[in-house]
Amino acid sequence: MAFSRLNLFLALLLLTPPHILAHHPRKQPPQDHTTQNLVTTIPATTLSGPSLVQFTSNASGLDGAKVSPINGSVFDWWYFDAVSSDGLSSVVIIFFTLPSAAFPLDVSPDVVSISFSANFANGSAFSTGLTATEAVIMTLGDGSVGRYVGANASWWGGSDMEWYDVGINAPEAGVVGRLKLKSVAPAHYPCGPVGPGQDMQILPHVGWSNAVPDADAIADFTLGGSPLAFSGPGYHDKNWGDQPFYSSVSSWYWGHGRLGPYSIVWFDALDITGTEYVSSYVAFDGRIVTATCSGISVRPTGANDTYPPTYSSGPPSGFYIEVDLGVEGVLQVNVTATVLTVAVEGLYYRWTGTLEGGVKGGEVLSGAALWEEFP
Repeated sequence: MAFSRLNLFLALLLLTPPHILAHHPRKQPPQDHTTQNLVTTIPATTLSGPSLVQFTSNASGLDGAKVSPINGSVFDWWYFDAVSSDGLSSVVIIFFTLPSAAFPLDVSPDVVSISFSANFANGSAFSTGLTATEAVIMTLGDGSVGRYVGANASWWGGSDMEWYDVGINAPEAGVVGRLKLKSVAPAHYPCGPVGPGQDMQILPHVGWSNAVPDADAIADFTLGGSPLAFSGPGYHDKNWGDQPFYSSVSSWYWGHGRLGPYSIVWFDALDITGTEYVSSYVAFDGRIVTATCSGISVRPTGANDTYPPTYSSGPPSGFYIEVDLGVEGVLQVNVTATVLTVAVEGLYYRWTGTLEGGVKGGEVLSGAALWEEFP
């Protein structure tokens, strides 16, 4: 009977739009341990004792919670973004479940918090943080639903990850609106398409699953009284780890974009021993061409092109990417920054901008992208 009641609750929840959830938080049922990771409730404070951390994929649950409970050294987060087709406007929303000791860039003292940042085409920017009393994460097939109780913020994903809808109704923080994603490229793990038994570590101790590598995105927000509305490429993934972030990561480059009919996601990271780990993903018109943890090179170009990056090397003005597509050739892409959207000197940089390139010897294509660097 407990399972039936939970199914009824989820069915009713799926019929409720995200903005209604944001306005009307409701009491959640207890976690049902008869189903794997179906409902996970995360309080606003850390819990003592060891955490269970999942690094091997199951037959479903790609976008579900991967860490339980959240103690003082682990992290788990859900990331959503969109960039306008001209690379000038953007929005990034991150739903954190972690202590600041595990990820120092999250300055909130609470375990469950939300980072919101956006850039307008006129060059102005907006950012804020929200805190919640608890997070309730529901795994539905491979997709997920998340409610940050008390923050009036939620995301809503289909079980097949074909669509996501993020809603925030926090006028006291200056944020009201929605981000809608309609996937145009299949999900993947660091080394391959979705499937059970895969290693989900992008590098040792850090997990990554990419539910939406590329999407047709619509952003519609009012931020500090100013409207921000645009369409363009969108994206959703999640990261998690079983130890503090900087105990695992020395540096990383990550980004995504759309280059003509190609959807591209890149990862190039160094662990604390200096060992390089990569992941390449390219889809063509919604068909995966490559999804593997090899066959890609990502290097900074222009100003501040030091590799490996250092605390003092500064934000590079661009990147050059080569991806081996096997029998389909070599994809060569120049990534050029238009807007440095976030800069925490020596620790973190995020950009939006343009892509230009194509398969070697073929047509030159262009598009928009969003990317980041932890030096």
